[in-house]
Amino acid sequence: MRCVILGGAGFLGRHAGRAMAAAGYEVWSIDQTMIEPAGSAPWLAGEVQANCFDLPAWWDRCGGGIDVVVHLASSTVPATASADPVLDVQTNLAGTLGLLQALRGKGGKTRLLFASSGGAVYGRPQAVPLAENHPTLPMGAYGVTKLAIEHHLRIEEATHGQSYRVLRLSNPYGEWQRPHGIQGVIAVFAYRALHGHALDVWGDGTVVRDFVHAADVGRAFVAAARYEGSARVFNVGGGEGHSVNHIISTLEQLLGREIERRIFPARPFDPPVNVLDIQRAWDELRWKPTMAFEEGVAKALEWLRGIP
Repeated sequence: MRCVILGGAGFLGRHAGRAMAAAGYEVWSIDQTMIEPAGSAPWLAGEVQANCFDLPAWWDRCGGGIDVVVHLASSTVPATASADPVLDVQTNLAGTLGLLQALRGKGGKTRLLFASSGGAVYGRPQAVPLAENHPTLPMGAYGVTKLAIEHHLRIEEATHGQSYRVLRLSNPYGEWQRPHGIQGVIAVFAYRALHGHALDVWGDGTVVRDFVHAADVGRAFVAAARYEGSARVFNVGGGEGHSVNHIISTLEQLLGREIERRIFPARPFDPPVNVLDIQRAWDELRWKPTMAFEEGVAKALEWLRGIP
């Protein structure tokens, strides 16, 4: 069995690749960049440096006959998608549509696993936890594009028989998540705390979010690759909420010292609570997270000690 990870050099790509390899797949990474340092992903059969959406650029170089494509490729995060929604559509939506068209000529045996967003596609929660049948009313361009891709996958299966599964991820965290970007509060907080910097808190720190360790996300992709039931969309999260204050107190316990906080006014666009209902993933995929929050944060913190 052969699997390609679109975005395989990234944080989630590494975890997904390792999990798929452990499940017996021959795993290839497709990315604009190569994994550094060389040899740090021993589970890979190979890497192809190419545009993830340009299937002819990598299909044959991976050996063809690909059973599973894990679609993690995205050129945006929520903030950048809202800043330039045209670019978001031109790259991520149009790119995925081109990928689907190219897959039509490959015999229809490849299953596509798409990483959607368990926060952005739902919008402001009307009930918590959010189940897959919660209304999808995105509040930003990022969620709109993710949801549009979900609908195109549904149409592609109905029209052309393209097998797919959608994983609506909560907030993944863990090793290999870089702390210098604008996403990933655990990585950012842990890195700043390690280096003695104050942490920025918007409001009183009681905002609650759902976090899932990326190793558990990798296992979810394996389960979705094997699943032959009728469900197509699955929430993948921790199934419980953790406040900003709890994240900071967890880091304080692990570091054995207090962490300075800089308090700013609450932001009106931050829902007070966002937690996913993950019951369907257990009922259908027999998947649930196994990494305790405190253990996962400790692993992420230890990895970050080696990042300058």
